[in-house]
Amino acid sequence: MNEMQNEIPIVNKKMKKEDSFEYYLLKKVGKTIKKYGMIEKGDKILVGVSGGKDSFTLLKILQDRRGFYPNQYEILALHITTDLPCEGLMDPIILENYLRGNNYPYKIISSHIKNDKGLNAFWCSWNRRRILFETANRMGFNKIALGHHRNDVIETLLMNIFYHAEISTMLPIQSLFNGKMTIIRPLYNIPEHDTEKFAKMYNFPAAHCRCPFEGETRREMFKRIVNEIEKVHPKAGVNAIRAMENIKMEYMPLSVIKENIDI
Repeated sequence: MNEMQNEIPIVNKKMKKEDSFEYYLLKKVGKTIKKYGMIEKGDKILVGVSGGKDSFTLLKILQDRRGFYPNQYEILALHITTDLPCEGLMDPIILENYLRGNNYPYKIISSHIKNDKGLNAFWCSWNRRRILFETANRMGFNKIALGHHRNDVIETLLMNIFYHAEISTMLPIQSLFNGKMTIIRPLYNIPEHDTEKFAKMYNFPAAHCRCPFEGETRREMFKRIVNEIEKVHPKAGVNAIRAMENIKMEYMPLSVIKENIDI
């Protein structure tokens, strides 16, 4: 872990004019944070940094946002490495140089996972999440920020409908362990193409890590579906998020199911 403190970033007052896209994202993420009550004064937030464009976008937005709202919260970037083979895996040295060079407080943890036939993508994800929870608890962080964006939320909804026969998805904020830990997703209303644009603007280190256990994942399949729909209807993503908060139960079959009927 580096020795840098959580210094308040200096935000150019002319950002709205000189860097209008980041200003736009800062404002949009700020509205999401306020809407769902994600961040409160004094929060200590562990930011999961995988090395991808989404987590780098989240980290920069949360860091720069502190320039508008000083002393409201602290952040720490956490990256977890494993010994599993992963094509295009980011070199931890490159990642560490980037984090240090941009004055991000950070910690890198190595996780040793036994590579056997019983492993799968879900298990790997669960293992990383476990380390996030353990580290946050050990270091006194009360919130964990994850870089899931709007497309992730919609894709999860579709996967759960078609593969698990339930209507559910990621939550923007989720309390765990009797309120001791809270997961937040500040990019909840940000489309993926915005994080792609942001990554190119700031030349984030690239990591194209592909799961060693699967070919095309279910999520990749639904990603293609959502992208095709948005080509035809650009507001489809926005409407999908709104629909999850506009459920008309009287038009859902659950409202007319008759239980224990004797025929």
